[in-house]
Amino acid sequence: MSRRYFDHVYKEICVAAGKRVSRYGLWLLIWEAGGDPDDLCRDQVRAFVAQHLATLLREEGIRLDGRQRTRLERSLLAFDPAHPTPEEWMAGSAARLAS
Repeated sequence: MSRRYFDHVYKEICVAAGKRVSRYGLWLLIWEAGGDPDDLCRDQVRAFVAQHLATLLREEGIRLDGRQRTRLERSLLAFDPAHPTPEEWMAGSAARLAS
């Protein structure tokens, strides 16, 4: 699936946190959860969420209430890398219009 899923996980965590988090730290925690950041699948993200998301949030000093944490987890697991994101769709549309 390429690195699209990892990029999505990174962006969603940054948005939920309201700041940038360590991309390298996230990369390492996903490896520790048994995932390959270059080729993530939903099961690997599920393992990361279950095992290491709390660690990442704590290390980065991010405090999310229960509702925010649930929303973050849902957005991480709902992503389907087989379909373009709204940003990718718009970028493709803009490129087609420009040519």
